[in-house]
Amino acid sequence: MRAFIRTIYIKIILFSKRYSLKALPGVRLSKNTVIDFFTSLEPYVSIGSHCNITSSSIGYGTYITEYSSLRHTKIGRFCCIADNVRTGNGSHPTKTFVSSHPAFFSTIKQSGFTFVDKPLFNEMPFIEGSNYVVEIGNDVWIGSGVRILDGITIGDGAIIGAGSIVTKNIEPYAIYAGIPSKKIRYRFSPERIEFLLTFRWWDKEHTWLAKNAEFFLDEDIFYETFNNQIN
Repeated sequence: MRAFIRTIYIKIILFSKRYSLKALPGVRLSKNTVIDFFTSLEPYVSIGSHCNITSSSIGYGTYITEYSSLRHTKIGRFCCIADNVRTGNGSHPTKTFVSSHPAFFSTIKQSGFTFVDKPLFNEMPFIEGSNYVVEIGNDVWIGSGVRILDGITIGDGAIIGAGSIVTKNIEPYAIYAGIPSKKIRYRFSPERIEFLLTFRWWDKEHTWLAKNAEFFLDEDIFYETFNNQIN
């Protein structure tokens, strides 16, 4: 009986959370998507069907397509995240420990039992000084089927090719792809990257972006127009 009441209570809490998030301007949540109570969204976030979002933060204008699972992840503004992207997958030991099975180092009881009375391995390595295991910057494009390991930071403006497995931090405006992902090139010159990181167009008001959208079509024109506005 207690389990039944607890299940009903959790469903009510999640429904209330979903209702409050959908009340934000421009937020779109598909019917089969699950978002927990600890996740926060900024306006104009769109999340596709069959996604599972847990203890995460998602910035203005970001969209996530179907079947993605994001746990303990901070996502910046104006990000494009394709289908089947995974973060917060947890870790297992690969050395020293005789077995990689969690019964020998975890108290979570993934298989219904454990041999230890306290955690002996960091299964969910958070980024230092952060409440998240993965941090994704602003204006980041992540392709279909990408896997991002715990403890990873992805810089503003980065692009990650479809099917990649990200095992190390990615610099701002870098393009990475492969298993494990490797740097292909930078999107712009060092001077332009420094300008964009300083200008931070993603923090501008919606009205400013709408008024100046035409300048986003060409990096040279954008730089020439707005470079003198940096203090």
